[in-house]
Amino acid sequence: MRVQLIERQQGAPALQALREDVDRCTALVESLLALARLDPGHGSLAREPVDIAALFDRLDTTAASARGMQVQATAQMTRMQAEPTLLASALRNLLDNAVRYGRDGGRVELAAAPLPDGGVRISVRDDGPGVTGTERGRLGERFFRVLGTGQSGSGLGLSIVARIADLHGATLRFEQGLQGRGLGVVLDFPPA
Repeated sequence: MRVQLIERQQGAPALQALREDVDRCTALVESLLALARLDPGHGSLAREPVDIAALFDRLDTTAASARGMQVQATAQMTRMQAEPTLLASALRNLLDNAVRYGRDGGRVELAAAPLPDGGVRISVRDDGPGVTGTERGRLGERFFRVLGTGQSGSGLGLSIVARIADLHGATLRFEQGLQGRGLGVVLDFPPA
């Protein structure tokens, strides 16, 4: 009723602003709920074979296309052992961050490759403005956001990725992105 009242009184621009506010609140609540579900004591992690190329193919690249960005995904292996829903969530968060903080017309590369010990390395790299070394060290902290990007967000996406990595026994690190620019996020999963 309130939305209808605003629409009648003030027109579409006010309604659009309200919808954006609701979307931001919804995203924040969903992120907080995801973190709560990932807290210790919520059961063991059931792993199963995950088709990495199919997982890459299911990622939504609409936002990247809208910004003229190219997303390239390369899987040098077919399967890995992981909890599929959590792995998909981590990849969605990483792709969303790369697109959100990358540059218009830029590139994002997703890659999966075997490690010599039998583990798997998954990386997401962009060629955007990147993150300074001191800020890079804080990227997995809850609610931490790099200031001055002009992007909205809650600062929870990378902390969700960090928790998912931890549940899988994977290491998470932040590096330079593509061709010495942007940000690279690397997840090294141990052997199954």
